[in-house]
Amino acid sequence: MSKRFYPFVFSLFVFAADFAWASPCCGGSFSLPSLVAGDEKAQLTTSIVRNEIVSDVYPDGHWRDRGFRETMETLKIEGAHILRDRWQAGGSMPLIRRSRGEASSTGLGDAVATLGYEYLPDWDYNPWRPKGLGYLQLTLPTGKPVQQAESPYQLDSRGRGFWSLGVGTLLSKTFLEWDAYASLAIHRSLARKYSNEQGSGTLTPGWGARWGVGVGYNIADFRVGASLLWTYEDPVSVSGTQSSPGAVERLATASLSASYLIQEDWSAMLSYSDDTKFGNPVNARLGRALSFQLQRRWSR
Repeated sequence: MSKRFYPFVFSLFVFAADFAWASPCCGGSFSLPSLVAGDEKAQLTTSIVRNEIVSDVYPDGHWRDRGFRETMETLKIEGAHILRDRWQAGGSMPLIRRSRGEASSTGLGDAVATLGYEYLPDWDYNPWRPKGLGYLQLTLPTGKPVQQAESPYQLDSRGRGFWSLGVGTLLSKTFLEWDAYASLAIHRSLARKYSNEQGSGTLTPGWGARWGVGVGYNIADFRVGASLLWTYEDPVSVSGTQSSPGAVERLATASLSASYLIQEDWSAMLSYSDDTKFGNPVNARLGRALSFQLQRRWSR
């Protein structure tokens, strides 16, 4: 395996998993960044994910398994490009189809724009020091929030509906055939007005955070990996015609992946994620997702 393949498969595993982790908030949750983590100058990624919601967890922690089938299918296009020296920019746009029984709705989810900086480069291939990427991330409310849903079962809700600004970091390291990472991101969402058939008012969100760890093993042109990501969101309070203090949202997502280097500049990955196995979820919809990703990269 070439030395350039190690950072690539790592970046593929880390950044591809964000679409599977987006399930709690209808595909619109604050995601990991679309950034180049390897030695390339640019990358373009297309991913398809099918997520089936299997359980609901209420604010009091009570679980209820679904007696009906609800699925969410997401087609996401994302890309990133080196701007200058260690600066880069990226973005992503998801198209989401939600279905329940015979009813379905299709439309855009929340778009994301990212600006990153490699604050801890690995030019000398230090055996212990990790590579560090920091980033700012802006989430645009291009997906309709649940408070403004109009279709049956609120299937036309495909995003959180808030402008959000976040900051995060990603640390990665390769040890022979192994690679590992740790990530941390914090974001703040802004209040917004809403109106629907039941009334109108103001939605006030708060802070949110995501932190995760992952590890992978490389064999020739193949890589297998596993990760665990924790998600937290402050309550969204409602004031107006109806008032509610909201409730904290919390869950953990476990993922398994297998990737393959098709050619020097092309790769594919298959992954599976599950929200039901770890952590102590609260106020969340839990799903299981299967996804496929195809990525094209351009060398410097």
